[in-house]
Amino acid sequence: MRRKTHGSAFWALVLALVLGLWTAEGQCMQQAFLVQNSGWMEPFFVDPASPFKTLVAHTAETVSSPGDVISVLAFNQSAPGNESPRQIYQEPSASGVRQALDQLGLAHKGEGKTLANTDFNEAVIKTISATFHGQPGIIWIFTNNKNSPNNNAQTAARNREFYDLVHNQPAIARTLTLPLAMPVVGKSYTANGLMVYALAYGPPADKHLQALLDSGCLAKIFTQVPAQLKPLDRDAIRIMPRKVLDASGVSASLGHDKRTLVVDVDAESRQPLALVVAGLENLFYPYVIKSASVSAQVATAAASSPLQIAPDTISDLAPGKAVEARVTIPISIDRPSPWTLKGLLQAGRSIAVPAQILVRLDNQKLSLDNDFRKRMQEIFPGDPLPDVFLPPANITASEGRIPLLVRVNYPLYPLLLAMALLLGLGGAGLFLLSRRGTADSYNIFVDGTPRRVSLARFSSVDIYSGQDQKIAVLRRGLGQPTVQSVTEGHTVSISR
Repeated sequence: MRRKTHGSAFWALVLALVLGLWTAEGQCMQQAFLVQNSGWMEPFFVDPASPFKTLVAHTAETVSSPGDVISVLAFNQSAPGNESPRQIYQEPSASGVRQALDQLGLAHKGEGKTLANTDFNEAVIKTISATFHGQPGIIWIFTNNKNSPNNNAQTAARNREFYDLVHNQPAIARTLTLPLAMPVVGKSYTANGLMVYALAYGPPADKHLQALLDSGCLAKIFTQVPAQLKPLDRDAIRIMPRKVLDASGVSASLGHDKRTLVVDVDAESRQPLALVVAGLENLFYPYVIKSASVSAQVATAAASSPLQIAPDTISDLAPGKAVEARVTIPISIDRPSPWTLKGLLQAGRSIAVPAQILVRLDNQKLSLDNDFRKRMQEIFPGDPLPDVFLPPANITASEGRIPLLVRVNYPLYPLLLAMALLLGLGGAGLFLLSRRGTADSYNIFVDGTPRRVSLARFSSVDIYSGQDQKIAVLRRGLGQPTVQSVTEGHTVSISR
């Protein structure tokens, strides 16, 4: 009956997601910290040197922002006289978490001395329904990853319920986990470490948890990279540019966000394509991409087209490792010459066209990284690997959207040259205008008789004969004057 109740309750929460009963994005995020205090957790509570409670408090203080509603709940398994999870703290701040944890001890079954068992599903579902009231939030779970100190018959069923919750329930949008070394010694048990889970309930919580990861916030608490259990159907690959082949005036780099592929093109380059040698990096830690076929396309706001990528298959790609590939990116962007008026108006600036590279892995097969298996065995010696780390068999494809920015960069020197030319012409014009009113004297011969006339630039003077008859025109431009319109029977010349 317990399993059926849990399933019905959770699908009611999924229905709330479908109906859009979520808080608006941009509001403060609620976060719940579930602290396991059942039997197997005994050494974490009784060892005087245990840093367990300090870890929980430090995590809450580090990942919370002003205004976040912070809840701390102790969880084990509900029984008569013992309710789980039990809220011990809730405030719009993490400032009182340490004091609340100081009062927390191990839970018992009812009034007896027997330590309580554990039910992860119960704890998560009740947190979402009662603490979060069905609204988005991040659930942090601090656990030894064991359900029951007596290993009763229900343990396997509860493990399967938790697996379904983490991997198959659509309302849990993202799941991260960290196995942490923490040797502790209790009166009844010893332990080498524990597990920390982070579950994002709802799309806003998904974005918030990813932002915490991208910002380096989690790295302030944990030295290990969190393992991503979900999603395993998107963002499997990152393109890491290394160089550009056969393309003068074209370069490629990675943006400040470490995700965006930036292709810079000189405006004078007429290259229609950028052949980028890049590394395809596996982002699915802790999973090895055993095999997958790769395809890609580039999409702008106006259209999309296939993208050439080679090789088109990958195999045995370990997490964090990259395989070299060649990606052919079309530079389909209007690029007026920097020597045209339109190009001069862009001098010193860039024309940027945002786009996306859509990468798809098909026939995707994943397996757990051996180094991660060894780490788990060191922290939980002798324990079988929890099923939660096995990738779902039904996930055989993944899609990733890699931001692409193509920038056409216009040099400044054509504008500087054009300005220098205009300034030169303007100066010459001003000089000529300043000299326009200055007249020069010239010796001329009119019908063999010498005369002297004065003539300014861009002016003219009529020449008359001795009988006051107009017989020619003396006209001057920039240089020497010329004789024009000489009447037949007369001669007019300039003395050289």
